[in-house]
Amino acid sequence: MACILVIEDNPQNRRYLERIIRHRSSHQLIFAGTGKEAIESLVARRPNLIFLDLFVPDTDCFELFALLRKHPATADIPIVIHTAVPLDPLTKMRVGKMRFEGFVEFPIEASELNRIIATALKHNTIPTQKWTPPQA
Repeated sequence: MACILVIEDNPQNRRYLERIIRHRSSHQLIFAGTGKEAIESLVARRPNLIFLDLFVPDTDCFELFALLRKHPATADIPIVIHTAVPLDPLTKMRVGKMRFEGFVEFPIEASELNRIIATALKHNTIPTQKWTPPQA
């Protein structure tokens, strides 16, 4: 059983992901609606996988992604980017430069989502480390 942090502000999208993931697995899900909540969740527990919505209010998800990749405690956690919003050309270009383990556009078939999760979790072989927020 893996711990998955889902950074998603939309309750409908949260339920969608939860329903699909819980239907076929016993993974523990932790939800965060903002970047701040995500960091708080990381302080409490290091997940095995992070689902990161590209468009979370009050959060620059590209900056949050960069922070997660730079921090030693989260650098090797697989990240799956997800969105329900069609991407404009500039955003597609920015996404294309990111180092992530999966990209999901809603709606997605349950079997495809579970395949992405299983593949991403195979990449996480790093032992749990405690997150300490970087000093400003």
